[in-house]
Amino acid sequence: MSPKIFTIAEKEKLKEKMFFAGLELLKEHGMTHMSVEKITAAAGIGKSTFYNFFMSKEDFVIQLIEFNRSRFWKAVAEMLGERKKLTVSESKQVLQAIINNNDSVYQYLTPEDEQKLADAMPDKGAADIDEETETLQKLFAMFEGVREDADHAVISNLLKILALTAENRTMLHESGYQRTQEKLFGLLFDCVFEEDDHE
Repeated sequence: MSPKIFTIAEKEKLKEKMFFAGLELLKEHGMTHMSVEKITAAAGIGKSTFYNFFMSKEDFVIQLIEFNRSRFWKAVAEMLGERKKLTVSESKQVLQAIINNNDSVYQYLTPEDEQKLADAMPDKGAADIDEETETLQKLFAMFEGVREDADHAVISNLLKILALTAENRTMLHESGYQRTQEKLFGLLFDCVFEEDDHE
């Protein structure tokens, strides 16, 4: 029997189905216990089909991260609509959504998982300030009231600190977690937005 030939549209749909199934499994089991078998069973496809799309489980998670990034940019574009810029209030919501998004893959990864992913893509291992600056500039071009002297390295670090705080929430005092996040976001907003535009 010859292998099934998928159209480009069918391939995209199948990949999306695997990503959504994989994301739920990642939330439930973590990367270590999220097997290829579980992904394919949840997506209702054969194991061989998985390997037509991904080289390994690590490759799947790397592509899932990229898939989520593209979903994020699409959501921001939809929020923007026909306008040129998002208001400061909307822009703050976007920055908070980057950290407090239940679909963010990173919060379900252990340091060991992250090391496996770094080993699977050595060219992406180290923090690339040029790439991060480019991403922030793309995002800030959609925001009203961004400081002219915005320090991209500091802003990028603050976003990472917020992400690390969210990922390691169990290590922190739960009673102060929300206030800690508010303080960190306040600092981030001070670094991003002009003072006159604070709400």
